[in-house]
Formats: sequence, C-alpha cells, structure tokens
Amino acid sequence: MKKPDVVRHVAEVSGLTRGDANRAIKALVKVIQDALKTREVVSLSGLGSFRSKDRKARKGRNPKTGEIIPVPPGKKVSFKPTTTLRKLIQ
Repeated sequence: MKKPDVVRHVAEVSGLTRGDANRAIKALVKVIQDALKTREVVSLSGLGSFRSKDRKARKGRNPKTGEIIPVPPGKKVSFKPTTTLRKLIQ
C-alpha cells in the first residue's frame, strides 16, 4: 500500500476530505521525524514505538572486490510493534 492508498483509506474511515487526510498524515510524519531528531521515543497505542538508536562502527565488505572496509558509526531508526499488532499479523 502506498501513500495515496493510505490517504484514501484514512479519508474514508475518518470522514475527512482527501486533502485534509493528506495534511494530517504529512503532519504525523513530520512530528515523528522531529521527535527522532531530538532522540525522543514516539509511542502510538495499537501500533508501536519508534526510536533512534546509535550504530557502532564495524567492518564491512565490498561485494564487488571482497575488500574489507571500515563502516563508520551512525544512527538508525528502530520500530517495535505492540503486542496487539504482532498477534494480529501472525
């Protein structure tokens, strides 16, 4: 399902116009992005939680040459679904 499909479904379920649903989804994404930038955890009841995690430096391998190369430390986004969501998809 792509964003236009999500917008259409949200509009149908909530009774909003497609434009309002699109703005609401954009606002939600922006709020989550801003919170992750400041290292906050975003928890959505019934869905799960998003958090920013540090990734340690490691050694990687160039798949073309096989050469070992250093991969610098960085950050990643982690999502942990709620128990309800996990049970729903099993």
